[in-house]
Amino acid sequence: MAHLWRGWCSLRPGLLLYGGTIGTNQLHAHHAVHLIVAAEPFTMADARGRRLTTLAAVVPPDTGHTLLAGARGALLAQLEPGGSAGRALLARSGAGPDAPTWGQPFTDAATPPFADPAEAAHALKLVEHWTGRPDVAKAPAHPAVERAVAVIPALLRSGPVRLDTLAAAVHLSPSRLAHLFSAHVGIPLRPYVRWRRVQHAIALVAAGETLTDAAHSAGFTDGPHFTRVFRRTFGTAPSTLAAAVEWLP
Repeated sequence: MAHLWRGWCSLRPGLLLYGGTIGTNQLHAHHAVHLIVAAEPFTMADARGRRLTTLAAVVPPDTGHTLLAGARGALLAQLEPGGSAGRALLARSGAGPDAPTWGQPFTDAATPPFADPAEAAHALKLVEHWTGRPDVAKAPAHPAVERAVAVIPALLRSGPVRLDTLAAAVHLSPSRLAHLFSAHVGIPLRPYVRWRRVQHAIALVAAGETLTDAAHSAGFTDGPHFTRVFRRTFGTAPSTLAAAVEWLP
């Protein structure tokens, strides 16, 4: 049976929560730890076409994946990989680049379906429970990298975020900042900025802006540019999800 995306979505610092029906999408990758738990089996595949049918899965950041068969009553969470919750989830799951490693049999995952927005608070508590590993803490970042990460959101609104501009803002050479950024954040500056730009646009849509206005405000060239990046990041068009999602405050 084919399933269409339909549900609620909530944004929190370092976390995106979606509850409801999950549908299919194209092969994509994003800089987030990806958790899916559902009331019925769903099927995923990795970049090499290897498949996994399961009730729960954890996909590491920057890992190509696709949903081949969706499910109802699902909870989907995307967590920042540098935060303690994302690191704890990865440590618990042992997930790697291959689909067979993504299956995560949570023994306490028997929960009510998450189609009702009233379940959002319960869903958040479950994610906190599943990732509640106090022994996994955020790795300390270099002070210049922390400053760069803090500066990037303001630069997004004015267009391209250039390495030399960012390096000058944190008083480092571009080559030194590029090295430190990759070492401490886990990915180079350019894909990180793209991920933050998409996040910012999503937050604007959630606040009531149109897709076009959100794209411009987040620094995309135009709507088609935003759509292309969104497809590579989430495997579907932003208009598809915008029409299917009820955004919660």
